[in-house]
Amino acid sequence: MSRSEQKRLAIITAAKQEFIANGFLAANMNNICTAAEVSKRTLYRHFESKELLFEAVLTEIREKSVVEEHYQFDENKSLDEQLRLITQHELKNIYQVYGIELSRTILMEFFRQPELAKSITQRLYHTHAVSQWFEQALAAKKLFAQDVQTITSIYISLLQGQLFWPQVLDLMPLPEGDELEHKIDMIVTTIVRTFSEP
Repeated sequence: MSRSEQKRLAIITAAKQEFIANGFLAANMNNICTAAEVSKRTLYRHFESKELLFEAVLTEIREKSVVEEHYQFDENKSLDEQLRLITQHELKNIYQVYGIELSRTILMEFFRQPELAKSITQRLYHTHAVSQWFEQALAAKKLFAQDVQTITSIYISLLQGQLFWPQVLDLMPLPEGDELEHKIDMIVTTIVRTFSEP
């Protein structure tokens, strides 16, 4: 990694923490420069605006998660076992890669700038590893649905409804232990039982 690349990564890392701590609007570029140990001139050479820096933070996170996101359907393993592992990995992305605090910042900024949300969503979230797994399961005749979008949408709705939105909106704490396992079981069982028959 070149010195320039190191500085760019340091800026993105510092910006992520600044956005988490203060939100997008109150995020201070001077604080980011201090944390990244770069001059403001260096920061603006890499990122011309706070909006572009925010987008770079999301891109970096997304690229990090995509590297690990590939769910290969295995006809020799049970649907429950495979979907449970997928759900656990998705929750790792939500809770550890993105984090609930940054997710709140992202959502608030998306509401404030819907065009930014549309742009980033189209470029960063146009594929989903879960959809690919469901597509393989449908092709193998192990699951049955009108189309892959239907089953994916229902799965994501269950996952986010139980384990994302209540936490982002601060209505419920992050589930742990038996509570987390129970919620994962409910999501997996609902999908498999609903779509395992033609």
